[in-house]
Amino acid sequence: MHTPIETPAFVVDEALLLRQVRSFREALDRGWPNSTLTYSVKTNSLPWLVEWMGRHDVPAEIVSAEEWELALRTGHEPARVVVNGPVKTPELLAAALDVGAVVNLDSRRELRWVIERAARGERVDGVGLRVNWDVDRDAPDHTASAAAGLRFGFHVDNGDLDSAVAELRDAGVRIAGLHLHVTSLTRALDTYVSAGRTARDIIARHGLDLEWLDMGGGFFGGDSDRFPTPDEYVTAIREAVGDAVDPTRTRLILEPGAALVAVPFDLHTSVIDAKPVQDHVIVVTDGSRTNLDPFLRKSAYEHTVVSDGEACATPQIVSGFTCLDNDRLMTLTDAPRLSEGDRIVYHKVGSYTMTFNPLFIQYLPRVYARLTDGSLTEVRKRWGVDEYLAGNTW
Repeated sequence: MHTPIETPAFVVDEALLLRQVRSFREALDRGWPNSTLTYSVKTNSLPWLVEWMGRHDVPAEIVSAEEWELALRTGHEPARVVVNGPVKTPELLAAALDVGAVVNLDSRRELRWVIERAARGERVDGVGLRVNWDVDRDAPDHTASAAAGLRFGFHVDNGDLDSAVAELRDAGVRIAGLHLHVTSLTRALDTYVSAGRTARDIIARHGLDLEWLDMGGGFFGGDSDRFPTPDEYVTAIREAVGDAVDPTRTRLILEPGAALVAVPFDLHTSVIDAKPVQDHVIVVTDGSRTNLDPFLRKSAYEHTVVSDGEACATPQIVSGFTCLDNDRLMTLTDAPRLSEGDRIVYHKVGSYTMTFNPLFIQYLPRVYARLTDGSLTEVRKRWGVDEYLAGNTW
């Protein structure tokens, strides 16, 4: 039975999702078989998606107590969740260590909590340390922080990491892993080569015998000759680390988010009005720039226009439903003349868009999943006032 897509709506294609996951899993199987592919929940925390990842043997990578609870309530095995991030609570850290999950420490307070826990004789199988290093020195202009440096972890050059290693050892806590995540703006291999070489140097300097090496995410995951493939990422990491670890003993952890979920998601929108203004046409849609471009930086999107209109030489400025005058998504030239009821479908929009969607004027749009059997099912209802009021008390 055909299920109509009521707009505005995100639609996730399960077949494309499977393809993205398999591309990374197969690359790991070839380049570092002792590995774990995890999913960065913050990239898109749609409960259906988080549950799907667990069901397909992709553990959750989480950075907050809320994400930990979401992962567990959607069926993830606690011991397989990877716990990162700068806002861990004592309760989250304790819960993760109690079940033997991978925990990468980010801050001095977390270091203190672990040392105090060990002193009480409570379970600490081993912890990882998030590494802060000068990526810009090796890969200039590849990261958002550039020369200002990374925000997270223990810095290599100023003695902070050395101090953390010494304090854990003095407390009898095993350093089980290193975490070297940095989001690359360019998606180039240079960032991962820098991370691999930095890990190699730290392992050698401190004589570490690691259970895991977590190289984070930030990978490209689409079809383009301009960016590396999953195989090239894994190969670059393996070569950069060199013989500092034995891949049969040290597990490689990857944490892709966008590389897995950007491509499989579309946003379907409908035209609700078109009006001539000066030398152009303003096309109003029931989707918004706030759905697709939370940082308000983009001026073009990969898209498909569904219309029987004749070709229109007049520029058509596609805008959203909000009252913001800058809610203008793109300008169409030589496209069909759009009118009420026509549709615009935006492609490859699953990364961060949904988690950054604001409750501004309209609430969260519905979400459909197109399953591998071709059927379409609604996996999140469109939020109305009932959903908005559900969490409020006064």
